[in-house]
Amino acid sequence: MAGDLTAVRSVGALLPSDLLSRVAAGDGDLGGFSGREYHLAAGESPREAANRAWAYLVGVWPSFQDALARLPQGDPAVGLTRERWLQVVFRELGYGRLQATPAGGISAAGKAFPVSHAWGAVPMHLLGWGVDLDHRTKGVPGAAERAPHAMVQELLNRSDEHLWAVVSNGRVLRLLRDSTSLSAQSFVEFDLEAIFTGELFADFVVLFLLLHQSRVEVLTEGAGPSDCWLERWRSTAIVSGARALSLLSDGVQRAIADLGTGFLRAPQNTGLRERLADDSLHLADYHQALLRLVYRLLFLFVAEDRQALHPTDANPIAQARYREYFSTARLRRLALKRLGTRHGDLWQAQRLVLSRLGQDDGCPELALPGLGGLFDDDGTELFADAELPNDALLSAVRHLSTVRPKGQPLRTVDYKNLGAEELGSIYESLLELVPRYDRVEQTFTLENLAGNDRKTTGSYYTPSSLIDLVLDETLTPLLDEAERAADPEAALLAMSVCDPACGSGHFLVAAARRIAERLAVVRSGEIDPTPSHLQDALYDVVGSCIYGVDLNPLAAELAKVSLWLESMQAGRPLSFLDAHIKVGNALLGTTPALLANGIPDDAFTALAGDDKTFTTALKRRNKTEREAPTDTGSLFDLVDVGTSTIDLRGRLSTAVAPATGTPRLREVHAAQRAYAQFQASPDVARERLHADAWCAAFVQPKTPGTTTITTGVLDSLRDGTAPDDLVRTVQRLAAQHQFFHWHLEFPDVFDTTTPTGDHGWTGGFTAMIGNPPWERIKLQEQEFFAQRDAAIAGAANAAARKRLIAALTASNPGLADEWAAASRVAEGMSHYLRKSGRYPLCGVGDVNTYSVFAELFRSSIAHDGRMGIITPTGLATDATTSAFFADTVSNGRLAAFYDFENEAKIFDGVHNQFRFAVTSITGGRRSPTANLAFYTRYVTDALSRRFAITADEVLALNPNTGTLPIFRTRQDAEITLGIYRRHPVLVNDATGENPWGLRFATLFHMANDSGLFETADELRERGAEFDGWAWALGAQRWLPLYEAKMLSHYDHRYSTYADATQAQLNKGTLPRLTDAQHDDPDLEPLARYWVAEMDVETAIANRWDRDWFLGWRDITNASNERTFVPSVLPRSAVGHKFPLTWPTTPDQAPLLHAVWSSYCFDYVARQKLSGTGMTYFIVKQLAAPAPDDFDLVVSAVSSGPLRYWVESRVLELAYSSTRLRPYAADLKDSGGPFRWDNQRRERLRAELDAAMFLLYGLARDEVEHVMDSFFVVRKYEERDHGEFRTKRLILETYDAMTAAAAAGTVYTSPLDPPAGHGPRHDH
Repeated sequence: MAGDLTAVRSVGALLPSDLLSRVAAGDGDLGGFSGREYHLAAGESPREAANRAWAYLVGVWPSFQDALARLPQGDPAVGLTRERWLQVVFRELGYGRLQATPAGGISAAGKAFPVSHAWGAVPMHLLGWGVDLDHRTKGVPGAAERAPHAMVQELLNRSDEHLWAVVSNGRVLRLLRDSTSLSAQSFVEFDLEAIFTGELFADFVVLFLLLHQSRVEVLTEGAGPSDCWLERWRSTAIVSGARALSLLSDGVQRAIADLGTGFLRAPQNTGLRERLADDSLHLADYHQALLRLVYRLLFLFVAEDRQALHPTDANPIAQARYREYFSTARLRRLALKRLGTRHGDLWQAQRLVLSRLGQDDGCPELALPGLGGLFDDDGTELFADAELPNDALLSAVRHLSTVRPKGQPLRTVDYKNLGAEELGSIYESLLELVPRYDRVEQTFTLENLAGNDRKTTGSYYTPSSLIDLVLDETLTPLLDEAERAADPEAALLAMSVCDPACGSGHFLVAAARRIAERLAVVRSGEIDPTPSHLQDALYDVVGSCIYGVDLNPLAAELAKVSLWLESMQAGRPLSFLDAHIKVGNALLGTTPALLANGIPDDAFTALAGDDKTFTTALKRRNKTEREAPTDTGSLFDLVDVGTSTIDLRGRLSTAVAPATGTPRLREVHAAQRAYAQFQASPDVARERLHADAWCAAFVQPKTPGTTTITTGVLDSLRDGTAPDDLVRTVQRLAAQHQFFHWHLEFPDVFDTTTPTGDHGWTGGFTAMIGNPPWERIKLQEQEFFAQRDAAIAGAANAAARKRLIAALTASNPGLADEWAAASRVAEGMSHYLRKSGRYPLCGVGDVNTYSVFAELFRSSIAHDGRMGIITPTGLATDATTSAFFADTVSNGRLAAFYDFENEAKIFDGVHNQFRFAVTSITGGRRSPTANLAFYTRYVTDALSRRFAITADEVLALNPNTGTLPIFRTRQDAEITLGIYRRHPVLVNDATGENPWGLRFATLFHMANDSGLFETADELRERGAEFDGWAWALGAQRWLPLYEAKMLSHYDHRYSTYADATQAQLNKGTLPRLTDAQHDDPDLEPLARYWVAEMDVETAIANRWDRDWFLGWRDITNASNERTFVPSVLPRSAVGHKFPLTWPTTPDQAPLLHAVWSSYCFDYVARQKLSGTGMTYFIVKQLAAPAPDDFDLVVSAVSSGPLRYWVESRVLELAYSSTRLRPYAADLKDSGGPFRWDNQRRERLRAELDAAMFLLYGLARDEVEHVMDSFFVVRKYEERDHGEFRTKRLILETYDAMTAAAAAGTVYTSPLDPPAGHGPRHDH
């Protein structure tokens, strides 16, 4: 129906494509179509009312036209148009007489907008017949300073009080809406002149139904402007449209299967079947060819629906011939009507179109220009001579062009507005699939299997709002600067923006739009350039400024398609993108500086399958060759390494020159041929082989008899004298790992003319942007075997899993080989990233791709450039990235860091508790402050929550690592900064300060040491006896293995494995001991495992001589009830997730125990934690009072040294079990364990917390803020006690202490008996 509305035009994505059709049809699912809901008389329907209004306006129209004709030429006719026409139209639409706005118009966000009229919260800007809505008109109020349309749109975008608006000059009427979330101009336009001159009643009915006063009035008193029928309709249509687009991915999959099977079953395609049968055509290549065909069809769907396929001056007869016999629009219509036959005429017609679109002259008979790009024949076309039955083609087209949401009728896909976002979601779904070919049935299918590309690429589709935020912080400041340049057009076109893991091109398309918007403004001289200006600019920007790389050829191809769809112009060839969008592993490549130093000795490490002796010999040989003297004193000279690249830079410019400006397709093809020759030329091949060999040295097999790569062979590879077997070895490894050398792939960006800096180049991209994969390089056993071998994936522990993997050699050699090959590739990549020197800051530990991508981004931007990246929050807070972040912060390069919780499911495929962040870093320019925001749930909240912090403040808070603290608010920052000004960190690596003399350790790794663990059943079978805590057999003892979840504040008996249900074990939770059980001093928690006492003592290794430990839970979360959870426990086996500390002065441990257990220390810890690990590097940088502070008299607390006051309370809280008698003895106590009295314990802890707040130096309002930050504690206590009792008790105690200090007295505790003298068990 919408296609039949010739005078109604929907531009952009304001309203879903089918909403106009649904409104015209009175779709009951939308609601609101009764006469009552249109405020009509009883019994009158909206259509009858529209007919009545039509009859009246048709009579008014001629007299209005006669009046216009009598005006002098050039008169804007504002008054006449308003009074004689537009006021009449709106009266018939139910608005009555529209009221003029006050002088100055409508104000929003401190700016006045000269809108002429308004109805309620709906601006109505009414202008004259002679006023252009898209350009300024001098002398006309409301059009003199800004184009009317753009002015009203800005008002809506700035204002929270106005959502919808209308702007009209009497010729056309446009419906606008707040479009801050939209990336392009969007509106619905009604051509009033065409409607009333051509008497298009059906079009008027849609206008009446959509723009009637009842559609924009607020339905609920006191509600906002979004509570109206128009917004309800839009929301309903968007939701159903989103469902439809999600189904499009399914349609694409089915279409690929239809086409693949159709070609295979066509009797004429014998050669195709034979090639697949003898493997001369790989199934993956067949799959790629089908994908390319689907891309071509999708492109044509979009181009036709946007009317962008034919030149504006196309022959109308040829154009009609195409439309009636060859168009995809015809195919889509036929697909809805027919199933199709076994004839192949439809494919033959389509094949002709696809072929001719790739030819220089196109197809004049069909008015088709040559497009090239996606339609070029690169010599690998599979279907140029193949046949395809009509039924297969129509089935594929049907799946591509229609969707059927559950419970809804068949709907056509809106290809007019299909963009990178939708292509991205299609790409994500395709990554999950692998092709399957049934040789018997001759069928082609796509299946979802383990280890698919989505998993191995770590790919997550990025929502547009998040991309906009990245561009706001990264690209917008650079655009502002370019616009201030002496030649802003040249400055804008000289920008280079790259996404090194570009996927379907979503980031690149968004960046291109932003640059194009600025370029169109500069070129046109208008604040609001026309759509044609924008499209011209976009075409130039895509061809000049946009770069991308992806490991997946499918992704790189789809990125090109996204850019072509965005920038297509009627009659112009598709932009030449071969030199800018490339396939390769962006992380695996070298630089001129690395090449100049030869292959490092660290390259020669034995990987899985390598011979260690042979590898060691290679390492010695490489060292000798690398250190051998030469005429210049080193093996290579950096200038020489870059010499040929200078030539490559110039030759590249010459090669691509024909495709610049406004080329014809033959010129683009000339550039393609020149570029291909340039890439294949001997000198370029030698440069690439030289660089490939350097990288290959890290991953090469190193066994006797293999061709090996050392520093000594690099020269031969570069000058073309290397033996063939060496060349083949390098080429094989390069193809396997897809090495990518940035200075060779983009010599126009990286200038090696004067090799300088860490990398041997100058220059770099203006901006690097993207959301690269978030994947550990190390192959994960459970993930790999999840759908390959359930027994291995579900093994009880790591030791058992490794035994099962080792047994595969006999039980399943094929799977064993697959595991070995995958392990080797992952190990080789990890080895390269850690040892090559390419990533000196992030190539450490268990490498995650996001961290090395961050270093790649930073190293690839120009000094005046910026990078914007989306990564896990750990980029700024984790130990493995601390060197990178400290370097960034200390050099003043951090511009912004916005941390998000995924509670609002910004990323659908990521767990809701996962934290991620947007980071913006400069290329070298210092940023005086960095904008920070943390715990953000919605993208739109980032800017309102952000606050600024200086580099010096960051370094004061984290002096060892330079990583970021995690503040919810600026008040958190101020409180924490105050604490750090008053107290030192626990361990300062830079100065060596360690006031508490802390040493850290873990005893048993829960996976790696699992072979030492014994279960109760195993020990019972040996004949060992259990005493309620440990097992014994003769002189042998096995001590319980304490796990972190068994321990808590002043409680080593927090939870137990006794009576744990399977559901609890699955969740990782355990039953807690009751108060009565806690009051039994001989009852200990039941462990899951026990470890031989001799193994425990071996692990301790004489580093600690006390019979108790002090440690803390490593696994935690800043949103938990408590975050830093310490405990004292008996000397025993302890899992690695409960690290231990051994102070050099053990007698000070109880004081540290008190500090660590306090809310104030916990609060500080929360400001440092982004993930779930309270690691050493975080703990070392937590501020705490020094031991000497406890020798002071704190007048508010006690009359003597604070030490004794604190120790008495720690003793009573911790010593409730006979197992902790040694801890009590070290506190000079010889009595029995204390009774477990919850009320008394609450008071003891409140007194300690209040004293710690005073010792930390917090004011009362700061104490309140700190306590209020423990949301979960508050929630549970209000549920259980009707109040936040802990806060009340602490504040009451704090107030009493400060009052005592003010009065010159000492705090008097209400505890009776006093602390340290509470009720005990008689032991």
